[in-house]
Amino acid sequence: MDMVTTKVIVASLLAWIGAHTNYTVPAGAPMVALVPHAFIAELACAEECPALGVYPDGNVVYIDQDLQIDTNVCAQSVLLHELVHYLQDRDGRFLNVPPAIRSRLREHEAYAVQQAYLASNGRKVAFGPSFYIGAFMGPSC
Repeated sequence: MDMVTTKVIVASLLAWIGAHTNYTVPAGAPMVALVPHAFIAELACAEECPALGVYPDGNVVYIDQDLQIDTNVCAQSVLLHELVHYLQDRDGRFLNVPPAIRSRLREHEAYAVQQAYLASNGRKVAFGPSFYIGAFMGPSC
């Protein structure tokens, strides 16, 4: 997938987030890097795990290179989830709560926005932090 397509998808997802949340869409957007699953697992979990994307702060979102974010709404929702984290950081969301609670609040919100995006695209998938990757990317999504 080329950079232009990726930028169009990111812009579209940010616009959707802006229209369905209280987040303001920034003029710029983070870079999206399509990387091997092992890279994401190491960043997200420091070991093998089912993570499909990760935003480790800064201006880069890492997405599993095997996801088809150009054609698959479920794969796009993974990117959208990570973009929510980007906007959370950009807006300083949840900085006033203890770190132990902050990560849960961040994930809860990102999953809620992701579920709303999927629902708006005709997908009814229940998931959360312990969701099994195979079920998510399977026929239900």
